[in-house]
Amino acid sequence: MVRRVRAVRLGLLADIHEAIEPLTGAIRELNRRGVERFIVLGDMLDWGENADAVVALLASLPGEGVWGNHDVGLCGEIDPSVRSRYPSAVLEYFARLRPRIELEGCRFQHIDPHLDPEKYEDLWRFPTLEERLAGLDRCPHRRVFVGHQHTWGIFTPQGPIAWEGTGPFRYRAAERYLTVVHAVREGWCALYDSERDELEPVAIG
Repeated sequence: MVRRVRAVRLGLLADIHEAIEPLTGAIRELNRRGVERFIVLGDMLDWGENADAVVALLASLPGEGVWGNHDVGLCGEIDPSVRSRYPSAVLEYFARLRPRIELEGCRFQHIDPHLDPEKYEDLWRFPTLEERLAGLDRCPHRRVFVGHQHTWGIFTPQGPIAWEGTGPFRYRAAERYLTVVHAVREGWCALYDSERDELEPVAIG
């Protein structure tokens, strides 16, 4: 199922891995920049020990999220032995996550668009550059945002862009891009202004 939402200034949170202090800082920094909605790009969890604290921060934010390879065990049909370990608020939050989100020509998911986030083996894959470019070339969306890599990266179907997250990036209207958003756990989040068609990397203070 694909959910369609509308927003202008999007806060992008990828790969939190239960890092509460960086997540708190990321939410604060993005709110300061006037974010209207948040998109969580998966891997909120690590081992599940701080799942309730993560959900307490994320559940009240305006926006939506997709699951990652570390979250999928709490999404969809859940094994009873797993379900018994978590409070209802955690289970309710992860039940709302989706494999992907589409928004005004943009696509958001944890992994590259040629991979299927509903397949466990795909969620754990790290594609080669050739696979990534070929997959992006087949993707109809003008902007794709993913996490999973714990780094910054911007790609067109022709190859990687020489950009390392040191400043804002303005997309070209006629080109299609895949953007890898750096991890909250590593001290990063991002703001995507869909009106300006610009990505701003945000260091978590």
